[in-house]
Amino acid sequence: MNAAEHSNVDVSVQNLSWQQVIFRVILIFLVWRCSLFLFDFLSLSLSSERTNNSNKDWQAYPGRYFFDGFFRWDGGWYTRIAERGYFFMDGKSSGVQSNVAFYPLYPYLSRYLGYVVGGHHLAGWLISNISCMFGLAYVYRIGAKILDTHSAERACILLLLFPTSLFFSAYYTEGLYLFLSAASAYYFLEKRYVTCGLLGMFAMLCRSSGMTLFVAFGCVLVWRLIKHKEKFRWEMFSIGLIPFGLLIFMLILHSQVSDPFAFVKIQATWGRSQTLPFSTLYNAFLEIDWSFPRQEGHVIHLVDLFFTLSCLVTCLVMWRRDYPGILIWMVLLGVLVPVSTGTLMSMTRYILVLFPAFIVLSDLCQNRVWLERFLFYMFSFFLCMFSLRYMNWFWAG
Repeated sequence: MNAAEHSNVDVSVQNLSWQQVIFRVILIFLVWRCSLFLFDFLSLSLSSERTNNSNKDWQAYPGRYFFDGFFRWDGGWYTRIAERGYFFMDGKSSGVQSNVAFYPLYPYLSRYLGYVVGGHHLAGWLISNISCMFGLAYVYRIGAKILDTHSAERACILLLLFPTSLFFSAYYTEGLYLFLSAASAYYFLEKRYVTCGLLGMFAMLCRSSGMTLFVAFGCVLVWRLIKHKEKFRWEMFSIGLIPFGLLIFMLILHSQVSDPFAFVKIQATWGRSQTLPFSTLYNAFLEIDWSFPRQEGHVIHLVDLFFTLSCLVTCLVMWRRDYPGILIWMVLLGVLVPVSTGTLMSMTRYILVLFPAFIVLSDLCQNRVWLERFLFYMFSFFLCMFSLRYMNWFWAG
């Protein structure tokens, strides 16, 4: 059954109120969050922290290891932005990793909300979790609009069980970006282009992948106009607001480090450079360690490659099942753009916010209980593994 056929199955979807959606989403979220809290608490009591950790140069909650466990890795860069703004770690514009690579919306929101709740770390944690719930509500609405309410609910569950969903509660941008990108896509599907553009602009201020929204929306609009599937309206130009998010970021960098392009120049310190996606995938395959026991981190690299290829296959499934073009473009560009940087590092985390892929997975589970159970078990297993690794200062994406 394709997406077009699904849309005629559940006629009550259009009458589903926002209150009903939010109530269902909150229940799903609370079950997930409480279960993961319990696992993290018990597993941290039975495991030990990574030793000889050169990355541990700061702590959000010293002496409170469990609570501090939500503030690892990139959380340090966001902490520096929230506390000091943008600066170069060595006082120069190249050669050393610096916080200029990270976009400003999340750390600055954390800073100013922190004045109210008593600290930017707590504020960031609240922003991540609350934004995730609102993002799930929009994912639910999109899934119900394309398929049906049951499939939409399953898509939200699959999203929360995905191995890197732990970042929805970490001091990271995933929760906020999910909300902004899903909301922007929802209003694009509703043809409310001004709202879509404004939300897309904030998504662009959140992380670099916001630009893929602009390209995806633009391509679909041009296609609709050429095929006369929609009449031209001046309101369509509102999607042009999205790149203004990047412009604002560049102005902030110009003001604070005197280089509006610092976020591009610093990428080389993370081993990123422009290359063809195929070359990145081919090199990633060659670099995998197939021996056992494996070296530290190689399992994560294998998982990154697996889910990257799976996402590309998902694009073909979406095209064959007649999904809205905007959702196909979001997944395709969401994979190809980071893969074009020459490394698959963090790809499993980047895929986390590509919510259309989880709507497709939910669709494929329709009348396939075995597939649904397999995905639930597999995702849950890797989620537990990734969560424990992250909280003990091992790399998890």
